[in-house]
Amino acid sequence: MSKDYSDCRELSEEFKKTSVKLIESERLNRSKSYFLAQAVHDLRQPLHAQRIFLQLLKDSELNSEQRNLADKCALALENMQDLMDNYLDLSRLDYGGVKYEPEIFQLSQLTDKLAEEFSIIAHSQNKDFHYISCALEINTDRILLERMLRNLLSNAIKYGKDKILFGCKRRGKGVQIIVIDNGSGISGHDIPYIFDEFYQSGLNPENKKNGAGLGLAIVKKISDIIHAKIQVETQKGKGTSFSFILKND
Repeated sequence: MSKDYSDCRELSEEFKKTSVKLIESERLNRSKSYFLAQAVHDLRQPLHAQRIFLQLLKDSELNSEQRNLADKCALALENMQDLMDNYLDLSRLDYGGVKYEPEIFQLSQLTDKLAEEFSIIAHSQNKDFHYISCALEINTDRILLERMLRNLLSNAIKYGKDKILFGCKRRGKGVQIIVIDNGSGISGHDIPYIFDEFYQSGLNPENKKNGAGLGLAIVKKISDIIHAKIQVETQKGKGTSFSFILKND
């Protein structure tokens, strides 16, 4: 047996072993993601009960100190709910529990609803919320698109200084959706990593207080599923723009 043949055979065996290990690793990762999704789903039930009990407490007669503590508890529960929702979404996306189910619908039916909801949140924080509607039929997964936009809008309100723009414009037969804030922006060093799970930019010290760094990771995974490439434009100290194009092919 020639040396070249022997070397090729050894390489082939190593390749087979590596392939088997990769397949097993992917299977284990999917199993872990499935387990996490089930665990988070089960934990949401007692969390929901806590929110009901807390609301009953807030509706009772409380002094100013007690009401202040109740408000802080409510805020903590809301943050926990957001975090668990993100974990659940991320786990489902990782183990393949999310299916792409496109349908034809008027984009404004979704964006008008989101604009109304998030404008109230923005105004409660003394931030201007500008919305540009777009009457156009699209063919995509409504639920996944909504989750994607909710994450982008939540980030814009969270990090925007005092202005947020949400809107869309026609691009040929498709539509470009844009979410812009006038926050501190994203540094050039952070740009390649902002869609990584648990990554948080060091440019804004408030990041550590505002979640676990899962929102944009979910946005990226959903954008891959619905075939909408995310574009990011940012300028330090002036804000960030996230946009993507939905095509009606």
